[in-house]
Amino acid sequence: MLRFSRRASLIALAAIAVSACGAADSTNAQTSGSGEIALTDITLGADDAPLTMVEYASWTCPACLQFHTDVIPMLKADYIDAGHVKFVFREFPTSPTNVSVAGFALARCAGEDNYYDVIDDLFAAQNNVLNLARSGGDIEGALRTLISSYGIEGDGFGECLSNQEVTYAIGESVMKGDSQGVNSTPTVFINGEKLQGYEWRSANGMKALLDSKLGLPAETETTGE
Repeated sequence: MLRFSRRASLIALAAIAVSACGAADSTNAQTSGSGEIALTDITLGADDAPLTMVEYASWTCPACLQFHTDVIPMLKADYIDAGHVKFVFREFPTSPTNVSVAGFALARCAGEDNYYDVIDDLFAAQNNVLNLARSGGDIEGALRTLISSYGIEGDGFGECLSNQEVTYAIGESVMKGDSQGVNSTPTVFINGEKLQGYEWRSANGMKALLDSKLGLPAETETTGE
């Protein structure tokens, strides 16, 4: 589980990774992405779902990639789409923080309708991007390619990374986590209660936990004669 200081994250947010990712010198520019820039929490699922799950995570965190790969598909199919869980993803950037922040900024600039699709793409690109970071490779090129399918191209890329409203939105997510005592990723809350231990970081463990909270019968294994 990746641990880091909030101070380091906020310093990186203030800088917004402009030098590392080739952003233009702009402070509050419009982007060329489709739809309105997402500046608040982006939720999945029904507002009246009995359980609200908030995940603080970073797309550059390997433990978050494991959770995103192993747990999130089951969560979406069995609980979010079924109306049992309202899900909120909140950005909590981890090392390399400037790269993490840049990816989150691009996800917000792609608009609310595209936000979670971009998050999926960022997680899928994690290994490649971290390898580029270690080798001094072209991270900007990788992110430009990733986000181009969402209509953010050319100057729109730099304008997004320089947009102060987007910077503040990500910083607000970090500060919400800080106010709840988040100091590692992934950290998950259900109806305001922070999950402890590690069982919930597997699909079976999360399913057992959610079924218990929903009062659903536990699944039992059957054996043949």
